[in-house]
Amino acid sequence: MLAGACIVAIISLQSRLVVAAEVTTVGTGSQVVELCKIDLSKDTVRTFWRDTDGTYFGSIAKVASRLHQRGERLVCASNAGIFGKDLRPLGLYAENGQILRRINTRKDGYGNFYLQPNGVFWLTQDGAAIASTDEVQSHWEQIAPQIKFATQSGPILLQANQINPLFTPGSNNRVIRNAICVKSTSKIVLAKSRFPINFYEFSVALRDGVGCHDGLFLDGSISELYPFEGRLIGTEFGPMIGVVVPITIP
Repeated sequence: MLAGACIVAIISLQSRLVVAAEVTTVGTGSQVVELCKIDLSKDTVRTFWRDTDGTYFGSIAKVASRLHQRGERLVCASNAGIFGKDLRPLGLYAENGQILRRINTRKDGYGNFYLQPNGVFWLTQDGAAIASTDEVQSHWEQIAPQIKFATQSGPILLQANQINPLFTPGSNNRVIRNAICVKSTSKIVLAKSRFPINFYEFSVALRDGVGCHDGLFLDGSISELYPFEGRLIGTEFGPMIGVVVPITIP
């Protein structure tokens, strides 16, 4: 009986240590892309912007610290969309079913956010999706009540396996870039290029190397994908997204 009890205890301990989110890379040379592969049937995904007292988190490091105080651990995380100097998301943003920033349908602004089409990533009880801002706006009454978490950014990189036609192969517009992409309603990926890359090459990597059919650009140059930096650093962000697990072992 004692031996059997020990075996049961070990199995229980192992089950509590399992983390489905897989941190890995694809590609070679200058085309390496860092990934956090997420299975929504097993992983808990959240967006982060403001703490319970209304103050902005501002960095992945502060999110991780606050979660630790609550008995949770950040498995992987990245910045989650383009934001203003005041750290407010430039477009739609939702947490825990609450719409905290409205959808932005403006098309004449400056910067990557306004490259068309831009779009929305959102999570519902049924899974994940990415769609253009126009599509989301036209079906807003059906989509809005279902949203648990959402972020709006731009441009869309991939839509139904098609690369955004505005992107140019061989472009010299190369910076570090990150994105979120969707393989299925239950499988999503946070991705960041390890080296400067253009939009077209990044989109190809997400489609052909990762297997995503839809992808949304999140930001460039300042982008982070924890834990690839090797440590939590204090880069200032507005919205962020990550996978969270309970701290079950001291």
